[in-house]
Amino acid sequence: MNLNARLTTLLQAHGANLIGFADVEGLAPDGYKYAIVAALALPPAIVEEIPVGPTPAYHETYKIYNTRLTAMSEAAAALLNDMGYRSLALCGDNAVWNRKTGATPFPYKTSATRAGLGWVGKCALLVTPEYGSAVRLTVTLTDAPIVPNEPITESRCGACHACVDACPGKAVMGNLWTPGIDRSKLVDIALCQQAAGDRAEETLGVRTTVCGKCFAACPYTKGYIHRAKAEK
Repeated sequence: MNLNARLTTLLQAHGANLIGFADVEGLAPDGYKYAIVAALALPPAIVEEIPVGPTPAYHETYKIYNTRLTAMSEAAAALLNDMGYRSLALCGDNAVWNRKTGATPFPYKTSATRAGLGWVGKCALLVTPEYGSAVRLTVTLTDAPIVPNEPITESRCGACHACVDACPGKAVMGNLWTPGIDRSKLVDIALCQQAAGDRAEETLGVRTTVCGKCFAACPYTKGYIHRAKAEK
């Protein structure tokens, strides 16, 4: 079994719905060349409730998924370390997140596009063909000789404005993503966080940036929900 296959088997055992491998040379810190990107799909029933407001179930799922994503990334790093390769699980203290800007030094979504998992939507969230934007990501960096997937380098959003129309803060500008575009060209993060905080305060009684209206409105996300219902 080659290294990609071993990592895929491991991450699937931890519940990963999507797994990709990316060449991130020049993008990652400390000279790491490759990234293993894994995604968890949010439960369809929870995503369906988001247009009404960020529900307690959605908020709780967010926290539970953080724990699961950390376990995935750490498991991948442990396997690679045991094989003698350098690796770094981008979680916990290694995942530096600026709460004011919502940015991280290493761009998870860019690594996901390079891993062929999807493209960045007009609302600056990853869009996957299978689950829309109803996914959470984790990344493990390594110098192990994994084989990268073919990257996705073009937006598939076209003329769709669903996320633009759904945003309660009018933060989504409606521009198409291209690799390297600054996030400020896609979404006004200050307006986004203000509107998300207002919605959460109204429905949850706490101020948090968990909103989700933009990705719940995405046709690809709705396609995921429709398929899930049809499979029941």
